[in-house]
Amino acid sequence: MNYLTVENISKSFGERVLFEDITLHINQGDKVALIAKNGAGKTSLLNLIAGLESPDSGNIWLHPNIETVFLSQEPNLDGNLTVFDAVYRSQNPVMKALAAYELSLLQHDDGESMQHAIDEMDRLNAWNYDVKVKQILSTLDVDYLERRVGSLSGGQRKRVALAKVLIDEPDFLIFDEPTNHLDLEMIEWLQGYIKQSKITLLTVTHDRYFLDAVCNQILELEHQQLYKYQGTYTEFLEKKAEREVNMAINLEKTKSLYKKELEWMRKQPQARGTKAKSRIDSFYDIEKKSKAKLNE
Repeated sequence: MNYLTVENISKSFGERVLFEDITLHINQGDKVALIAKNGAGKTSLLNLIAGLESPDSGNIWLHPNIETVFLSQEPNLDGNLTVFDAVYRSQNPVMKALAAYELSLLQHDDGESMQHAIDEMDRLNAWNYDVKVKQILSTLDVDYLERRVGSLSGGQRKRVALAKVLIDEPDFLIFDEPTNHLDLEMIEWLQGYIKQSKITLLTVTHDRYFLDAVCNQILELEHQQLYKYQGTYTEFLEKKAEREVNMAINLEKTKSLYKKELEWMRKQPQARGTKAKSRIDSFYDIEKKSKAKLNE
C-alpha cells in the first residue's frame, strides 16, 4: 500500500533553491532515511510532507486512512498539561481504560473507581498494553508523570513526546533527529523497537549507526535533486561512491562536448533553421551540465 507520494515538488527561499522537481514514494513497511548536508532542505522537506509548509510547485499526497505523526526536533506539547495527561490522553478505548487505572494508582484510590478501572482493563484485555507502556516510559526515563510539561527541560520534553508517539503506534511516523537527547542505551533500545515494529518510517538523523540498524532505504538530497538507494547506510556509501565515479566520467564527456558545441555556436550565422535552433537549445542544456560540480 502506498502511504506517501511526492510528485515534482520544488521549494525556494528567496533566490535560493532548496530542491527542484523531486519525486518520491513511500510504501507500507518502508523505513526510509533522508540525508543531506546541513542547509540542503531536509527539515523543509519534512515540513512539506507533514503539511506544515506548502511547496512552490508540485503535489504531495498522504494516504487519508492512515494515522501519520510528525515528531519534530522541538515537539509541540501543551506546557499546561501534566506529563501523565500528555502521555495517556487518547481516544483509544484501551488507553482510556489504562489512563483511568493508572490515575487510580497515582491517587491511591482503592475504592469503587479502582475496581471499575480494573474491570475495564479486564474487559478490554489491556494488561499486555499496560506492560508495553510501562516499558517505554521506563526505558526513556519518563518517571515524572505528575510534573507539568512546561517545567521540563528540552531533553525531557523530547522523551515525553517520543514515548507518546511509540505508545500510540501510528501507521506512518516522520522523525526529525529522533536520537537527540537519548543516551546510548535508549538509542539501542529505540533501534530494536522500530526495526521490529510495523511502523512505516521516514527519518532525518545524523546518527549513522541508527541509520544502519533501522533503515532499508536511503534518500539523499544533493544538488537540489533526490537520489534513491535501496539498502542500509553502509550499502548507500558504496553505491554513492559508484555514482560519483560515473558522474565524474560523464561530466568530463559533457565538458568535451560543450567545447565542441561552443565552437559551433561561435561560427554560426544569425539566420538559423529549425534543426539549428534545436541544437542551440541543446547547447544551453549542455552548458549547464558542464558547469555542474560534484561537490559544492
